[in-house]
Amino acid sequence: MQRSHPELKRTPWKSIGCLPDDQNELQQYINSAPTPEEKEVRARGACYGDFMIDRVIKEERPSVYVGVQDIWGVDYSIDKPWFSKITSVIWTTLDSLPLLPRAVEVAPRVKNYWVWSSFAELEMRRLGHGHVKTFHGPVDDKALFRLNDEERRALRARSGIENDSFVVLYVFRNQLRKSVPSLLEGYQLWKSRNVGVKSKLILMTHFGEGWPIMRLAEQYGVNKDDILTVYACRTCRGYEVKNFTEPEAKCRLCNVEKSQITTNVNFGINESQLNEVYNLSDVFVSPITSGGQEQALVESGLTESVVLVTNYSCGEEYCSNCPAYIPLKWAKFTEHGTNFIKASTCPVSIADELDRVYKMTPEERRALGKMAREYILDKYSIRTLGRQLEDFLDKCPKIDPKIFDETQEAKNPNAIIPDIEDDKEWVKKIYQDILKMNVDDNDSGLLHWLNVLSSAK
Repeated sequence: MQRSHPELKRTPWKSIGCLPDDQNELQQYINSAPTPEEKEVRARGACYGDFMIDRVIKEERPSVYVGVQDIWGVDYSIDKPWFSKITSVIWTTLDSLPLLPRAVEVAPRVKNYWVWSSFAELEMRRLGHGHVKTFHGPVDDKALFRLNDEERRALRARSGIENDSFVVLYVFRNQLRKSVPSLLEGYQLWKSRNVGVKSKLILMTHFGEGWPIMRLAEQYGVNKDDILTVYACRTCRGYEVKNFTEPEAKCRLCNVEKSQITTNVNFGINESQLNEVYNLSDVFVSPITSGGQEQALVESGLTESVVLVTNYSCGEEYCSNCPAYIPLKWAKFTEHGTNFIKASTCPVSIADELDRVYKMTPEERRALGKMAREYILDKYSIRTLGRQLEDFLDKCPKIDPKIFDETQEAKNPNAIIPDIEDDKEWVKKIYQDILKMNVDDNDSGLLHWLNVLSSAK
């Protein structure tokens, strides 16, 4: 968003848009790039704050900077002159092995380097970066909890779900790394083993992106009447759990045509409504190719659900620490283009574990659910992680406010650059002394100028 966008006033904290109000200013910056590739880099970087961050740092004069994003959305800050002069943190999600090369490359230059799941910390340590630590993403435990049995029955009745139905839930963004085909195939296999058993599969996601869910359901023989989703109304802000019929549906709560859409990143339901959706289910299933933490795994645990999760990447942490998180078997495949190791969740494993949960007594499920909530409260709640963050902030050293003026000095076009025979080191010295930038060996601008020098020889 632009710096002063009115939507930013809705947040309970001060928010500043990462793009300038004057779009001409941004275009001049992008168009002045020496190559088309660099233009693309600048445009993308601006959307993550690269263009505005120096200005905001100087104006706000923070004691602490925390960059929370995929590494390619915050790594630009590492080379900023203020980064090492105030307490700075990179808090990034890493979801696959081998770790993203850029994430490993910058690790030595980041004193406070946090990842969201311990599998990434262990791999960083194996690679020699022992200072990297796991700091989970916190969740508000007050908003998510198990409702009593009467309330749960009423919720089911409101959504047309029979109380004796076995309800499987998945809350997710419809991305390709969420293995919807495996879930549908596994669910149908379980159904074929339990003919006559009443059941529903709730997929709370957006049906307008990612996997073509209803086509896949037909492919795997899943009865479309068994698949429910969550529609949110843009008029009355209510929601309904019902069969998917069309991208925009009529809301029976306010009778407005085409006012409902399936939940997505732009429009959804509030925390209280989300808690109700979680409380409709008997089991939560998360078949993932990979994940940095998967917030729905935290949320489902808080609502005392038994959880099935692929035992890879962040899934390993849940499965190895709490019996309520039941591991799903998977096969390894290598993702084209990235060479990341990804998990293909086994549909037979999904069916087996669904069978296991289905055959549990209500008391057994409740006991596991209580373990899930206790585990999440101990490891992922604001109460736990908030204290840790407060402790970190309390130990941050005081800073001299003069550094904000020093670090925002104009570039130095009159800098005297020494004779350096190595082209790469010479160009990097120019960046450092004239532009006040430290660039690594893979920086696109550096590579461009090395190519220019090579062509001129």
